[in-house]
Amino acid sequence: MAIDQETERCSPMHRRQFLAASAAAGATLFLPGRARGASVHELQGNVTINGKPATTASRVRAGDVIETGPDSKLVFALGQDAFLLRERSVLKLERPTSSGKVAVASLRLETGALLAAFGKGSHLIETRAAAGSAGTRNTAVYIEARAEDTYFCTCYGAVELRDKTGRQRRLIVSSYHTPNLVYAQATGGRLLAPAPFQDHTDAELIMLDSLVGRTSPIQSREQKQKAATAPAQPEPAQPPAPEPAATQQPTTRRKSKTPPAPKSEEVGAQPATSTPSPSREPTPPTPPQAPPDTELRLPPARLDD
Repeated sequence: MAIDQETERCSPMHRRQFLAASAAAGATLFLPGRARGASVHELQGNVTINGKPATTASRVRAGDVIETGPDSKLVFALGQDAFLLRERSVLKLERPTSSGKVAVASLRLETGALLAAFGKGSHLIETRAAAGSAGTRNTAVYIEARAEDTYFCTCYGAVELRDKTGRQRRLIVSSYHTPNLVYAQATGGRLLAPAPFQDHTDAELIMLDSLVGRTSPIQSREQKQKAATAPAQPEPAQPPAPEPAATQQPTTRRKSKTPPAPKSEEVGAQPATSTPSPSREPTPPTPPQAPPDTELRLPPARLDD
C-alpha cells in the first residue's frame, strides 16, 4: 500500500519573509525543498533532470525527476543521502515535509536500479510492486524495480518492507545484505520471499557513504574481520629482572690436588720403543767336568838335631 505524503510548497511571499527574518537574526540557513541542492559526483552517458540534459555542474533537488539512458549512470548526494542511479532508470524525488529534517522525504523508483545510502531520519521508498520505510538510523538499500516484482536488499540498517496491498509486511534489521523479492502478484501464496544477493558491491556502498563524510558500516565490518583473522603478533620479550645481590661470606680456598705432570721428554729424543728380543734356541746342557788336579803340598820335614 502506497503511502502518500502531502508536501508543502512555500509561496514567494513566505520565502521572502522567512529570508528577511533569518537575515535580521544573523542565522545560518539550511532551506528545505528546492533551496537545498545536491552535487553531481559522477555522470556517465545520457542523463536528464526534469527532461533537460544533465552535466556535472547540474544541481539535483527534491522534486526532480531523473532519467538515465542505456549505459548511463548518475552518482549524486543530497543532504546526508547519497545515490547511485543505474542505466535505464526513472527516479522521482519527493520534497520533504515542513520540518526539514531530511533532504528527501520519499522517493519513487518507477523502473531501473538504485543504490541509496541514507543518513538519519525516516525515508519512504516506493516501486510499482513494493514500499519500504527506512528507519531513523543510517540505512542503505539496493532496489531493482520491474513490472512483475521488486528486488529489495537491505544492505544495512532497518527497513519495514511491505507489498503494495499491505497484506504482508516484514521488519528487516540487517547488518550485512538481507535481500528479498516483493511480488506484484502472489506467487506460491507469498508476496514476500528471500532472494539471493545480486548486482551491487560493498565498494559502491563505501563510496556513497564517503561522499557525505560517513564511514560505512560495511567498511567497519571489513576492518573487524581483518583484525580477527590477522595472526597475533608476539609480544617483545622482557629482560629478566636483576636478582638482588646476596651477601658473600669469606670462604677458605683449598688447594686442589693435581696429579704430577708427566716428565717431558728431551727435544729430539726418540720415544722409547720396546724391541722384541730375538728368539733364542735352547742351549744344550754342559757336561760335567772333572775337578782339576789338586797338588798336595806337604810341609817340609823337620830334622832332629
